[in-house]
Amino acid sequence: MTQAHELTSIADLDKAIEESSSGVALFFKHSATCDISAAAWEEFLDFLRDNSLPLHSYFLVVQTARSVSNEIESRFGVRHESPQAILFHKGKPIWNDSHRRLTTQKFHEKVAEYAQA
Repeated sequence: MTQAHELTSIADLDKAIEESSSGVALFFKHSATCDISAAAWEEFLDFLRDNSLPLHSYFLVVQTARSVSNEIESRFGVRHESPQAILFHKGKPIWNDSHRRLTTQKFHEKVAEYAQA
């Protein structure tokens, strides 16, 4: 099982990016008021419960951490969406997707491409 850490500040984001510089990190942007986001959140949690690969995992709630979401878009050029998942490898975004395409299976597939057991 992989535990996700909440990003609430730019300092949290900086620390997460630093931690991901030597491996793989999955970021999940979640809206607390969207049904599609709620379904994607459950897929993300199911993935985390099943995951056995080395992975840093983070999430943010866009309503309370919009500055963090904006910083991700500004710094990495990944257009904001919600729900959204962004996979980082060695500190750089390598995949992102959103909405109904965020499934447990898709998370497993993408993480397995870059993480080593």
